[in-house]
Amino acid sequence: MPDPLVSALHAAHRAGSRLPDVELRRAELARAVRRRWNSFTHRHPAPAPDTLAARVEDLARGLLTRFAAHAGARPGVEISECRDLARRLAAVLGERP
Repeated sequence: MPDPLVSALHAAHRAGSRLPDVELRRAELARAVRRRWNSFTHRHPAPAPDTLAARVEDLARGLLTRFAAHAGARPGVEISECRDLARRLAAVLGERP
């Protein structure tokens, strides 16, 4: 059974997103996304709101950091691109882990 996050990354790339096609393997990226999503409450203790919007923004920032760490893969990655991808992935992950 294929990983739904990997499938979402493939779909995002087919829809025009340039981010899932960086030199990272998609399965590796899916694992990193899942870890970031599941560690949200640990990294943002109360009283930080645990909302879908907060999780999407956190995931987008994590994606931006990850893509920036692989400089040369995609120059000029914007936070808006990461937010778009994070929203797609959040639809697969659900509001809470």
